[in-house]
Amino acid sequence: MLSPSLCRSVFSITLTIFAAGCLMSDAIAQSLLSPEVHSDGRVTLRLRAEKAMEVEVSLGEKKVPMTKRDKGIWEGTSEPLSPQIYDYTFKVDGTTMIDPSNRQVKKWLTLASMVEIPGTPPRLTEFTDVPHGVVQRLIYPSASVGHSRPVVVYTPPGYESTSDAKYPLVLLLHGYGDDETAWADVGRAHLIADNLIAAGTIEPVIIVMPYGHPVPVVLGERPDNYFGRNNELYEQDITKDLLPFVEQNFHVRNDAAGRSIVGLSMGGGHALDTGLKNIDKFSSIGAFSASTPQLETEALMKQYPSLSGTEPAANSLKHLWIPIGDKDFLLERNDKFVEQLKSAGVKHDYLKTEGGHEWRLWRDYLPQFLAKVAGK
Repeated sequence: MLSPSLCRSVFSITLTIFAAGCLMSDAIAQSLLSPEVHSDGRVTLRLRAEKAMEVEVSLGEKKVPMTKRDKGIWEGTSEPLSPQIYDYTFKVDGTTMIDPSNRQVKKWLTLASMVEIPGTPPRLTEFTDVPHGVVQRLIYPSASVGHSRPVVVYTPPGYESTSDAKYPLVLLLHGYGDDETAWADVGRAHLIADNLIAAGTIEPVIIVMPYGHPVPVVLGERPDNYFGRNNELYEQDITKDLLPFVEQNFHVRNDAAGRSIVGLSMGGGHALDTGLKNIDKFSSIGAFSASTPQLETEALMKQYPSLSGTEPAANSLKHLWIPIGDKDFLLERNDKFVEQLKSAGVKHDYLKTEGGHEWRLWRDYLPQFLAKVAGK
């Protein structure tokens, strides 16, 4: 027979468990299905906002009308959307917020929720029934920066079972408002690589995605010399700290022919800066919608000697690929840089596609670049 004190303890524990169960049930009851993707590509979004007077939603580049239903639930359904990953945010009485029912979040300087419309057949960004690699977030020491720094590393399917093989290395750099997780979380770089490898389009590669702000991000107005200082320190960090760390811990090739560097926006500028200063370390450079150098030709040649001379050293690159959207705010800047490359006799490929400064393009550019540098 239980003692009175033990009975009280058991009763108390029982009440606690019961209360916790009730709270969990309430939480489940309060949750909403949002987003709901329909078979025809329409998306229904829902938000509980009982006291709100107005709720608006921006899905991609379009507005979705929202109507208040029972129990303070606002609901709206989009027109059919083409297969792609879309960003969206709610605006509740003028205040912008993400979808509290959706765990898929794009982490920029500001946040946005994400929803994917699947394709038939599945797009390269989709999770499919193929062998999958491993994505891990590591910390490496950086003497150049003066403290340890984060990096996300993708290793291909079957990597752990390989002891001697050396894999091509792709350094994949993010944009100004992102961090080292962006290319996996938003760009789906790991799924793109998995699907390309499974299709036999590319050989297995290791993709390294470091954090691109060795100089801390400044909120508000940036100092005029921010990007110059950040470029200089990042180049030192990549060449003197990150590459040695990767080579010591992963089965990667350590020759220029086995290494490529590529990035988007600010990361595209980083790829150009580090790649053109280290032609002996990389065989290919990709600059997606890049923050290209803004220098007059004489200063450009001084900053990047690999672009100068009758036989520019940059012509040893297998690929210098510069794709950008025809509505990108950096288009004029890229046009000027490409004209400087032409005048200097530097071999390159300049591609303009329909679109702006957006992930939709960068997710399409990445498989093209991987096919160039690791294609079978």
